Amino acid sequence: MGTIAVTGAAGGIGRATCTRLEADGHRVIGVDVRDADVIADLRDAAGRAAMLDGVARACEGGLHGVIAGAGVMGDDPDVVSINYFGAIATLDGLRPLIAQSGGGAAIAISSNSTTTQPGLPNALVDVILSGDEEAARDAVPRNRGNAYAASKLALARWVRHHAVTSDWIGAGVQLNAIAPGLIHTPMTVNDVDWIMNLGDVFPVPIGRPGKPDEIASLLAYLCSPDATFFCGSVIFVDGGTDAATRADDWPAPRA
Repeated sequence: MGTIAVTGAAGGIGRATCTRLEADGHRVIGVDVRDADVIADLRDAAGRAAMLDGVARACEGGLHGVIAGAGVMGDDPDVVSINYFGAIATLDGLRPLIAQSGGGAAIAISSNSTTTQPGLPNALVDVILSGDEEAARDAVPRNRGNAYAASKLALARWVRHHAVTSDWIGAGVQLNAIAPGLIHTPMTVNDVDWIMNLGDVFPVPIGRPGKPDEIASLLAYLCSPDATFFCGSVIFVDGGTDAATRADDWPAPRA
């Protein structure tokens, strides 16, 4: 068992994940804007620095994993700052501590909106991936309704590109992402009914939203010694939505 940092620890999935990891015997360092071991706001550089400093102090040099789970929805530019730039600062900033501890797991929480939301503009994803946070924030008002999905798609692509490099798996740090669908949390509680009634636009074949505990179980597995062959994976856990909307799109043969 080891020490694992979890951002977004006060939220629905974050809280369930902390509880599950602690039950499995891990020491958890929770990070959030409230009700956490480390209080930090990942929307800006000062908050990200506070997060890194707080986690480094709390883990005392022994960090064995990180789950970048802090996220928000909506059309405010803070969506890309928190969901993408805050997550990257968390993953990349804590990576050296995990490597120094002998390796471990780093997991980003993406979203199945990355593949199921129609008309997602690649231009917005590209500007996020460029690393220019100011330009990404400026682009959000021109892409209303797409900031959340674009930030999560950029995050998943960042994971895929970096996981296989010498800085990550070459240093013994397994970087992966999960892509949850509709999960019943405080963030989605007001949207569950209308999303469940979208029919073919956003089908949920299992017939219900997911539970935070179900996502926590997957995250706990990815942090365990049983998951050490995962590298660069983006795992969909969405009650069948991705499969129902794009069954033939993936897996796809290499061109």
